[in-house]
Amino acid sequence: MAFTRQNVNYAADYARAMADAYPYISYFGEIWGANNADLYKPGMGSTMYIPSLTTSGARATDRDQVTGTFNRNWNNSVQAVTLEMDREWDTLVDPMDMDETNMVATIANVTKAFTEQQKVPEMDAYLASKLYSFATPDTTALTTANILNKWDSYMEQLANARADRDRVCAYVTPAVYRLLKQATGVSRYMDVSASGRKVDRNVACLDGVRIREVPLELMKSAYVFTEGWTPANSAVQINMIIVDPEAVAAPVKYEVAMMSQPTAQSKGKYLYYERYYYGAFLLGNRAGGIVVNAAAAN
Repeated sequence: MAFTRQNVNYAADYARAMADAYPYISYFGEIWGANNADLYKPGMGSTMYIPSLTTSGARATDRDQVTGTFNRNWNNSVQAVTLEMDREWDTLVDPMDMDETNMVATIANVTKAFTEQQKVPEMDAYLASKLYSFATPDTTALTTANILNKWDSYMEQLANARADRDRVCAYVTPAVYRLLKQATGVSRYMDVSASGRKVDRNVACLDGVRIREVPLELMKSAYVFTEGWTPANSAVQINMIIVDPEAVAAPVKYEVAMMSQPTAQSKGKYLYYERYYYGAFLLGNRAGGIVVNAAAAN
């Protein structure tokens, strides 16, 4: 039987590479790369299954007798969810462009630029808007005078929801980050290097919670994803998202990631194509693990 070489689909390897890259190229890498993203099994196409278990509580022991019957004291359920973002991207690269740009315009470089400038920022914008939708936003205007008090109330809310503070991450706009640095009542430790020329005023952690500064454009309540990502006309500004990554699942499923060599059909050009699904879902019994502060809706 004649052998025909087919284009190699690198989807599995690409998925692993992206998982490794998220902490470095995504503002929300802790969520995209969290364990939950790998726990849920894909079904048909873009469908994912989220299992959950509930059990009864313990009861007092009777040391003197065995009475009654043994029962199944747990229930399981599976929630089928659909990955909303069914996305694709392709590009042609002419070998002459590779040569005339001194090998700058290669498939590897072009796809790297797409990933860093378009795909991952789009995923971050989508995730921020979904986290906003999972919470009941607090619309209190934050100031240097009240931000620490609001922070304490948010921490109290998360603690009452049994969110582990060691896992919790805070994503804030640059304006809110500045408020935290200038907050009334905050204790400051200034580290001046031996050279006397470096002063570190970063607020990387507050009360054990990691803080990540996120650009304004990635912190909106709604986006249009017709091509790329654009804030919706109805979008409001998100100021702060504090979340336990274990409260959400953000799976990414790659169907195709492949490149074709120059052919007559592509008129002598390299062709790259990828298709992927992604989404973000709130785990039902962990709704208290997300706190959002945002501007009031119009």
